[in-house]
Amino acid sequence: MNKFKKVISLSIFTSSLLSSIYAEDSINLETITVTAQKSEENVQNVPISISVFNEISLEDKSISTIDDIPKYTPNLLFFNGAKKGLTAPSIRGIYANVSSFSSPVSMYVDGVPFLNSMGFADDLMDIERVEVLRGPQGTLYGKNSEAGVINIVSKKPNNEIKSKVLLKVANDGKKQIGVNVSGPIIEDTFYAGISYKHDEKDGYIKNTFYNEYINDKESDYAKIRLRYTPTDDLDISFISSRHENNDGSLDWALAGQDEPSVASNLKGLNETLTKMAALNIDYSIDDSSKIKSISTIRQYSEYNESDSDFTSETISHLYKYSEFNTISQEIRYEKDFDKAKIVLGTYLDKTDDKWDAKFVRTLGESKKVQDMESNSISFFTTLFYTLNDKWSFNTGLRYDREKKTQDIETMSLYQEKTWENFSPKFSLQHSFNDKQMAYFSVAKGYRSGGFSHLGIDGGISYDEENLISYELGYKSMFWDNRLRLNSSIYFMDITDMQVEEVYAPGITYMSNAAEATSKGLELELEALLTNEITLFTSLGLNKTTFDSFTESGKDYSGNYNPYAPKYNFNIGLQYRANNGFYGRVDVNGYGKTFYDKENIYAKDAYELVNLKVGYELDKFDVYLYANNLFDEKYDATNAYFYGTTTVYKESREIGVQLTYRF
Repeated sequence: MNKFKKVISLSIFTSSLLSSIYAEDSINLETITVTAQKSEENVQNVPISISVFNEISLEDKSISTIDDIPKYTPNLLFFNGAKKGLTAPSIRGIYANVSSFSSPVSMYVDGVPFLNSMGFADDLMDIERVEVLRGPQGTLYGKNSEAGVINIVSKKPNNEIKSKVLLKVANDGKKQIGVNVSGPIIEDTFYAGISYKHDEKDGYIKNTFYNEYINDKESDYAKIRLRYTPTDDLDISFISSRHENNDGSLDWALAGQDEPSVASNLKGLNETLTKMAALNIDYSIDDSSKIKSISTIRQYSEYNESDSDFTSETISHLYKYSEFNTISQEIRYEKDFDKAKIVLGTYLDKTDDKWDAKFVRTLGESKKVQDMESNSISFFTTLFYTLNDKWSFNTGLRYDREKKTQDIETMSLYQEKTWENFSPKFSLQHSFNDKQMAYFSVAKGYRSGGFSHLGIDGGISYDEENLISYELGYKSMFWDNRLRLNSSIYFMDITDMQVEEVYAPGITYMSNAAEATSKGLELELEALLTNEITLFTSLGLNKTTFDSFTESGKDYSGNYNPYAPKYNFNIGLQYRANNGFYGRVDVNGYGKTFYDKENIYAKDAYELVNLKVGYELDKFDVYLYANNLFDEKYDATNAYFYGTTTVYKESREIGVQLTYRF
């Protein structure tokens, strides 16, 4: 860990030295506005550990999908389970176990909730801002936000006509084309924006049975946004998107291969479709109060054919179709007073999930058809109060009630259960001056309970997972707003932890068998060294371990939680010259990450180098880029499925990107 202390120390020293030598009074870091607490605020005044990516930041970092965000975010990990649409997000060492169909990290795209790991993916087109909130956010966001929230906000079309075309070509058949167009239909009243992106790339896992590469990738994404402002007090937006993936087989093969290959008699495929829509209504009652309504619908479906024996024999094949449908409604009232602000709201959602699976094995076929439904209702309130020019606090409370049912027709099994939960939060904030502040917060978070899939042992249910989080943070601006330094330390006490237990060889179920603690540090630094050179770095340190966890006579106490990397970091420099030349280099990496509760199978620490150089004009940009410049192998080698399987990652990508604005 000493090398990371040296990296951070060197970064701060370099920024201090160069800023004092080269800094110009006319340059400073821009103010970043976020809606993390359901209202617009300067991110430096928000008592939450939060990473923000605005439109320029997303373009500079070449972030085109949600999968690119963790590289630049402390203590955030996405583990892609060998296919699109199945991503296990992990924040501060608490991860989404796909067997539970719930997640400790929720994602909201223009108000549309993503509350489980199925379809936890999104293309980032025409985006105004991405916010990553770390720590429990249940007071304002509710269930399945015990570890954090990812909030994605699209750009609002207005009277300005904007259009952009993006083209990217790289090795291994990589092709990407995208277009954004927005502007007024009726000036000052009605506006529209449309986006489209097509992406494809050749596969890299060879099937020797068919003598071809079988995990090709292809996706299409489209979004439309309509906005209506009949008066100054009323703003109505309708957003709808469609995201379709038509991919080949899963990105896995037997462990330990230099060049991954399989000999499967089933080629495999993975087809996913996400459709969602949101109607957002903002109405200002007067200068100090407003009402906001968010109505959403999301439909995610997936068809998968996979061969997990990797041979030319039919030993273990799976054919699966699943659907996850969610409708939700949130109504929020906000009122400003002289020294206070209050938010009152209610939230309802209904989910209807289907899981239809056929297993083809040596001994024959079996089928499981499962329906799961849930209905939830929530009431929440938050108070922000300014005591004086130095001290302020906010406090909030949320009540959630959720009813779930499970119906497995092939087993004649039906069960239902209701859970209730309160999520309080309190934070105290001290402003040293207009550029530095510190905060301390205590919050409770929880993850939904449910039923183990496929009705194992007649239907095993598990209860909610709960935690109490303690966080101390510091946010600051230095050198005439040319350097931003934000940091936080945290400790989380986790009870009734949801963990996988073994029911039979190859079959697991969820239980609340563990207690755990998570503690760590987060740091983000950005400095304008000159009006052309920017230094940036981020670091996350985490230790999430079981305090107690026994299973079948085995004691896992003291072991690391799976999918909880010990650290992650990013550091780099960006050069944007006044004459149009552009260059950027960054290094990002993760520490050792275990994939099992026994702490036997792990992905070793790794670092990746990315490079981007080009030339920028008013209407035209051209870049040459390299992702994973030195072709580092960072597969989950010998770690997946208890050492039998490796999820193989793409190799180095070198390409050209063109952007044209008109």
